[in-house]
Amino acid sequence: MGQIELAKGTILHSAGRDTVETLEIVTKGCIKISNQYGSIYAKLGTILGTAEIPGENYVYTYEAEEDSNVFSYPFNSNDDILKVLKSNPKIAPILASAAISAALNSVDAYNKQFDDTENEYNKIKNDYQDYNTLCISVGETPKEFPEINDLEAPEKTTHIKDWVVSYFQALHDNEDIVKKGFYSISTDICTGIIMHAISIINIVSNENSILLDYKQQLLKDAGSFIANVHMLKTKAAGIEKALASGDASEIGPGIVNALDTILNYAEADEETTNKFRDAIIEFKNNKNRYDSSDESRTLRRTIGNLFYNIYIPIFYKSLDDPDIPIEAKMFLMFGFVDEQLAGDDSTLKLYNIMKAYQPDPNGKILTVYEWLLKIYNLEVEPSRNEFDQDYAAWLRELKINGEITAKQLEEKTNDPKTRFEFEVKNLFALGNRMTFGRISSFVPVFDEANVLRPLDTAYLSVQKLTEAVKNLATIDFSLFARQKLYTNKELGVTQLYIDEVIYPYMILLPNVGSRASLWQEIEGKKRSTPARMLISLFNTENLDECLIKLFGEYRWEMCKTIQGVHWNDVTDPSLTSMYCDYLQFYKKNSSLSTENKEKIKTALQKNNNNYKNVFISDYMAYLKFELNSSPRLNKIAREIIFTFCPFNKELRDKMSDNPQFSQLISHYNAHQNGKIKPVVTIAHKIQQQNMPVPQEIIDQVEYLKS
Repeated sequence: MGQIELAKGTILHSAGRDTVETLEIVTKGCIKISNQYGSIYAKLGTILGTAEIPGENYVYTYEAEEDSNVFSYPFNSNDDILKVLKSNPKIAPILASAAISAALNSVDAYNKQFDDTENEYNKIKNDYQDYNTLCISVGETPKEFPEINDLEAPEKTTHIKDWVVSYFQALHDNEDIVKKGFYSISTDICTGIIMHAISIINIVSNENSILLDYKQQLLKDAGSFIANVHMLKTKAAGIEKALASGDASEIGPGIVNALDTILNYAEADEETTNKFRDAIIEFKNNKNRYDSSDESRTLRRTIGNLFYNIYIPIFYKSLDDPDIPIEAKMFLMFGFVDEQLAGDDSTLKLYNIMKAYQPDPNGKILTVYEWLLKIYNLEVEPSRNEFDQDYAAWLRELKINGEITAKQLEEKTNDPKTRFEFEVKNLFALGNRMTFGRISSFVPVFDEANVLRPLDTAYLSVQKLTEAVKNLATIDFSLFARQKLYTNKELGVTQLYIDEVIYPYMILLPNVGSRASLWQEIEGKKRSTPARMLISLFNTENLDECLIKLFGEYRWEMCKTIQGVHWNDVTDPSLTSMYCDYLQFYKKNSSLSTENKEKIKTALQKNNNNYKNVFISDYMAYLKFELNSSPRLNKIAREIIFTFCPFNKELRDKMSDNPQFSQLISHYNAHQNGKIKPVVTIAHKIQQQNMPVPQEIIDQVEYLKS
């Protein structure tokens, strides 16, 4: 015990090795106190070791930052700290000031450690969010890391009060005045200040240990994911470097003369093959291929007509071919025909997307190739054509016109090829042009000139589209709900209408486009069948806005289908009938101000008096702005939309104090309670019979509560 001289770099105490037996006061120089995540520096008057536990191993390492001296005292219990203070009354003010500085430094070190840990957590979460995109960019199949979903963010301590830190900071900022006018009054004041500072240091030390344990567990739980992301980013950097140097030979599939490979594989008739080859070569060499000249329009139209004549034989050949050429796969999935037309960068990205692609496990989001397979395999009925005829009606018309016989009609009803080619001619060919967005300049082949956003950003992966659809369907929770009649005579349930959520088919068309479109709201006349929606595989617009417009159209058309001839009959209240009545008679509506009437007039003019389009515009404002308590709609429009497209319970509870919605929510809740009551009564009756309540009834109660 006593004075100890330390040369720069000398370790006074080593963490995890030395046993805590002494306290030291720094009498000269500076001591670095550190653990594996950070350091603080103790200067003249600092008492070392107060955050340690006597008899245990040191938690921190104490090292001389410069030539230093310390005075050592025995440390067997916390009472020894008081003994040190009482034995140094003359330097008590210095010890108090040093203790304040040490406490503030330890809080700063904790805050930095917390920020670093939180950043580490956020980085893992952000990488997880971008993981599929990263896999796509390098052509790797995404792996499953469910443990990342279970990670919880670090929680900052509540044991270090802000007022305490502010109090210590004020003492530190006024150190000279406090030393002379406050600390010098009494050694007991200094002792109180020092002991308070030590208690804060001890709290911080404990919180540091908790944070350290959290970080170690975080890195352990996410270790496999972190390693995988590091590997993918290294690979992505290598690809980027190779592309920048102009040498992509080592990083891609080595696609050369793709057009010849595709046409040779197709084995289409010679005339079609030659015409398509010549058209693509001419198109590729034409720098003004998208202008409005007759020559360019004719060329684009020629490619559009021939493309599907090539697609059909390639599709047929792919059905039984386990070794389809890369170029043919890319043609089927993206409309890719030529590596020069697509460009090296896009060709590589398309290849990587194809390589990393994983089908939707729910079977609701499909590439056009996957959709056509379902049609060919008789899993779903072909879609309606441009005249709104379904496949059966089209065949009947052919028979009526004498183009086919009754026997041929029967044969073609379940003929895979006829069904498939009907779908190609209608949904594929027309939908491809429609979703592209610029109808007059559309070509079905992939052209780098149409890439307005980076492909890996524009690409709608199954995960990306699923999350976007489910997010909007959670907000407008009844969006995909269909009512059906439920009966169970054994349990005495003779008639109960329940809501069933039926997600639509989302068909990804092989183009770089800006639109989404509702092709049909149901299949045939079956109201329990999924809608069919089309969207570009590479979306150049805001995805949420695209989907809101699409779902607004779906809301309108589905209501018309359900209501039938009464869709605009206000005596049978529905979304469409109420909205038509509101728009038709807005001038006479006393609830609308002159300003609101002018806005409605402008909206009708803008949409050529198309009530559906006005509704879609209002529905978009409802989900984008009204949702966030930013009024955009007038009272009448808001009431109609909320009545038929209510927000989910969480949002309703959050908005219940909003004057624009409070009354609407109150009425909605009362109406829902009236609908829940008979369903709950049925459930209670079943329980009284000692019978299990059917899942359909349980689900209906939960749905009505949502």
